[in-house]
Amino acid sequence: MRRIEITALVLISALILFRLFAGMQLHVILRILLVLISIFYMWFGFFLFTKMTVTDLSCSNKRKNLSPMKITGSITAGFIYSLSFIAIIHTLDFYKGMHFLPGLAFFLNLGVLGIVFFIFFMKKEKDPFFIQFIKRSSVMVVLFMIILLTPVGKRLAILYKDHPGFIEAYTAYMEDPDNPEKLNHLREERSAFR
Repeated sequence: MRRIEITALVLISALILFRLFAGMQLHVILRILLVLISIFYMWFGFFLFTKMTVTDLSCSNKRKNLSPMKITGSITAGFIYSLSFIAIIHTLDFYKGMHFLPGLAFFLNLGVLGIVFFIFFMKKEKDPFFIQFIKRSSVMVVLFMIILLTPVGKRLAILYKDHPGFIEAYTAYMEDPDNPEKLNHLREERSAFR
């Protein structure tokens, strides 16, 4: 599981860098990988974070290592990281909710860090199970802080510098979001990237 996660994250990081500096050529592949990693965390977060396999669940000795905190924590973290990658998709494509989802993901990951540090403070020891959340959530907090602090106009200029039609359509839609013609024009411009 860990190899799948690392491979996917390295590919996604490379594709995001390519997207920032080289353009839209691999945008569809990036979106597909973001959806797949989101599904991966949602469905396999428990196994990834507890380092258990399906066969381990049938072994009573290995099940003894699980506590309600670890079960709940791994499932909740899987949901939060899944939502975080969905928020990245909304941010890259400028979908409706691109302000709310990154903000929610930022605060959820900040909450994960707060809970983990509180557990460390209370237990006076650092459990490797919780350390893995510090690494992931720290990266997410920094990423979403950058996204939230960067003005929308600047993000448009960086991500769509070679597509002024999309920038124009998005700006016109934001000025009058109730106008169906502007919404249709934005959808047409966005569909060119699929």
